[in-house]
Amino acid sequence: MSPVGHALHDRFERVCRNELQRLRRKTASLTDSERAQVDALALEVTRRLAVSLDAAVAAPGRSGMASVVMRLFAVVPPSDKESQCG
Repeated sequence: MSPVGHALHDRFERVCRNELQRLRRKTASLTDSERAQVDALALEVTRRLAVSLDAAVAAPGRSGMASVVMRLFAVVPPSDKESQCG
């Protein structure tokens, strides 16, 4: 996965985990095992979305698409993220 793909995956995973946490009350009747299965499924969907989007962005002739996708999903470009951490 490209740096853009990793950034998308990180963003999608954060959103997914936040939503799963927000929905805890609605899923309170689930057992721990059932909740773990729901969480794993949701996280797998987010991973697959990031991989698919990364492949689409990396396809030949789509060089300008990465910045649009990153802006659309509020993803910090990998080089900018490193400078923000330091």
